[in-house]
Amino acid sequence: MKLHQRILTTGALIASLALNGCLPKQQTLEGTVKEEFGTAQRIVESSGALFGNESVKFGDSTYGLVLETAQGEYTISVRDFHSKPIYALAKVIEIGDKVRIRYDNSTQIGKDRIGVTDSDTIELIEKAKK
Repeated sequence: MKLHQRILTTGALIASLALNGCLPKQQTLEGTVKEEFGTAQRIVESSGALFGNESVKFGDSTYGLVLETAQGEYTISVRDFHSKPIYALAKVIEIGDKVRIRYDNSTQIGKDRIGVTDSDTIELIEKAKK
């Protein structure tokens, strides 16, 4: 088989797999924020200060959400991603808001409903009514 025929055959095979659903499909998880946890910014005391003076350094940022969904409660840890920083999510998202998480290669949620996702997979759908 000639090279161009192999390329066309391989392309047709990949296209048929995608159309038949053999490639992973993007899924979504929608729910109401029940709780936020972690710290988008924290100060960590350093040890060994001289003469009683304390110095500080910024620690690693952490952020997570507990979502109430139709399937039950999910606890999701959020990894910081540059296109949508967790500082921005922590500032905007509040308890009672509805959010959507897109399942993709970076989202890992187990059968126990505990998982991790990147911050750019989270979308605010609706603010809580006050």
